[in-house]
Amino acid sequence: MTLDFNTLFPTRNTITASGTIRTKPEDFRVTELNDIELSGEGEHLWLTIQKTSNNSIWVAKQLANVCQVPQKKVAFAGQKDRHAITQQWFSIQLPKITDTDKIQSALGHGIQIIKSGKHSRKIKIGQLDANAFEIVIRDISGDKQQIEKNITNIKANGVPNYFGAQRFGHDMGNISKCQDWFAGNYKVKSRNLKSLLISTARSHIFNLIVAKRIEQNIWDKCIDGDVLQLNKSHSWFPSCDASSDEIVKRLTEFDIHLTAAMWGDDAVQSQGQCAQLENSIAKIFPVYQKGFEKFRLKQDRRAMRVCPMDFDFCWQSDNTLKLNFKLLPGAYATGIMREILDIKNV
Repeated sequence: MTLDFNTLFPTRNTITASGTIRTKPEDFRVTELNDIELSGEGEHLWLTIQKTSNNSIWVAKQLANVCQVPQKKVAFAGQKDRHAITQQWFSIQLPKITDTDKIQSALGHGIQIIKSGKHSRKIKIGQLDANAFEIVIRDISGDKQQIEKNITNIKANGVPNYFGAQRFGHDMGNISKCQDWFAGNYKVKSRNLKSLLISTARSHIFNLIVAKRIEQNIWDKCIDGDVLQLNKSHSWFPSCDASSDEIVKRLTEFDIHLTAAMWGDDAVQSQGQCAQLENSIAKIFPVYQKGFEKFRLKQDRRAMRVCPMDFDFCWQSDNTLKLNFKLLPGAYATGIMREILDIKNV
């Protein structure tokens, strides 16, 4: 049975308009914000690269070939969209070619070195402060007033921190692949595919927990046994009093966020009503539990809410809207857009 992302994981806002993104690469711009001071010396060459219509893994392969190193010696903080213009850091350990002019001349079309420097360490996954987005949505039809109302709601309340549709593959096919693999009916040899399918299982449970809390109108309300996370941090702590004025105030001010489980083989960290809800959803998929036990995955937590920073918009024409916002690492720009209008890719 084909699963539908929008049916499984509904929006909070009312969606009455539609539009198209990625009509051309410059309609979707992403800039990695990374306040790292390079040491100026060391065995790692760091390059800020602007790429157009290229994905991050492809660029890493090109850099490995040009600099004559194994691909594992090339690192980056996170994958950026292919059908876009993006800027991000790459680091290359002990490159045999260090002249940036020579590297630039050997790189493929749409890959441009913006700046470079030496550093004593490589860049790590997730090592960035935020991603800045500039997105143009064209051919908009529908209720423009509802679009602006949805934007106002996002500024005031944030959006659900769903894992995006890309995590689940075409027609959400990664879910069935993962379940077949965990059940022993499907062989997976690729290390990268194994990692992706494990992430799919955890993301599936997480998204369903968020969707259930939206359905019960407790997505943004603290309940008994909730676990809270500090803003811009992975630190989390149990809520002592779900109804306290202080908790309500800190949630409203985006100082803390409610969390949902990233499932593992041990007991969930939530308690009471929250643990009951989370366990009831995880129990629907006993095959996932077998996989979590096999791979010894431990319980973790993830914020249920994303709050875009410096969020602004303008109408470039009657049917063209430009959005500007920043997101912390791990959040999806599609999660912002789908709470505004129904998005179609070219």
